Amino acid sequence: MEKKHLTKATFIFMVAILFVGLHSCTTDRSDDFEDYDIDTDGDGVFDSQEVLDGTDKNNPCDPAHGLGYTAYDPLNLLWLGGDCDADGMNNGDELSLDSNPYGDPIERDLAVPEFLPNLSQLKLFKGNITDFQYNDNVYEYSMITPLFTDYAHKLRVVAIPDGEQLTYKGGGLLDFPNNTIMAKTFYYLNDERDPSLGKKIIETRVLIKKEGEWLVRNYFWNDDQTDAVLDDDVHALQVDWIDQTGTAKSVDYIVPPNSMCIQCHNNNGKLLPIGPKARVLNFEHEGQNILQFFKDNELLAGAPEVSSIPALPDWSDETLSLEERARAYLDVNCAHCHQTGGSYNESFGDNFQFTYETPFEDSNIYAERTQIRDRMNTRISGYFMPLIGTSLKHDEGIALINAYMDSLD
Repeated sequence: MEKKHLTKATFIFMVAILFVGLHSCTTDRSDDFEDYDIDTDGDGVFDSQEVLDGTDKNNPCDPAHGLGYTAYDPLNLLWLGGDCDADGMNNGDELSLDSNPYGDPIERDLAVPEFLPNLSQLKLFKGNITDFQYNDNVYEYSMITPLFTDYAHKLRVVAIPDGEQLTYKGGGLLDFPNNTIMAKTFYYLNDERDPSLGKKIIETRVLIKKEGEWLVRNYFWNDDQTDAVLDDDVHALQVDWIDQTGTAKSVDYIVPPNSMCIQCHNNNGKLLPIGPKARVLNFEHEGQNILQFFKDNELLAGAPEVSSIPALPDWSDETLSLEERARAYLDVNCAHCHQTGGSYNESFGDNFQFTYETPFEDSNIYAERTQIRDRMNTRISGYFMPLIGTSLKHDEGIALINAYMDSLD
């Protein structure tokens, strides 16, 4: 009788255990991780962590992982069926082909920060370099008020070393990392009314920063327009083109020697870029603010909101005051020499102070207004201003400065 009672108790216990096990198998405990943890999608992140992070525990590609990630479960069916690099091939097939399911490393074609014999060797441009298609770390920029050079077009690019950034230093010149390349290519459209009719490329001036110092050289384009060669000598050539009004134009273009480049780019005995100041770049070019583009692409460090950065006026914007436009023009076209530390002021004193930020009463513009007007209007060699880089008078710029000088009397 006692043995029969024990057998009955054992049977009841076994039935209870079976019921508990069946209940465990049919109850959804996926959201309860207090006594166990699982990785439903095989991405190497426990479900409990995915819940905390707000990612999808049933999506093997959420969260996203980089190229070197290997903590996934290669036997998990959800993970095998995912496509974590969105290339159209699932993770399982990628593994079978010995491919990276999180994307294959992208080979970037980068500019070469060396003064090599041919411009093409610097790899600023890809393919046919006359098409001006940029390599992967090369970015176009412009200036809200550009320097005048005999009505030539200018393509300005900067090659920023991979993984490096520019640094904001107030409204003035940005700080560039070592191995930065800055290049400015001068060209004329054959017919301004129709760019498809081709162009004549003259020269590409190149600055490269090495060990904290800027170096400058020049590349002169060949007659076939297939490349430019390293050439620091002076060159003179006639360039003919048709302007926007259909008028035939001609210029005796002078490519300055390297020594003259140094003269303009010198400040306090140190070679520096002239154009890429934050206030000159703070405008929309090709549909996007240049500084904002650099910020958005993590190429510019330390910059505040673009709206709080000062911007140089556009000299051609007739909605602005005459003074704003004229001071901006003098800043860009003259102030690199006519400021404290500039080549003219270093040699002859600070009677000219043409930077836009200089208060009018400290600029000496009023005191020197007759000389400014005369030197911009004359064609006397050695007296004509700007002294370097132009063969033609800039009629529109001269008209602006004349009007400004008249307003001061």
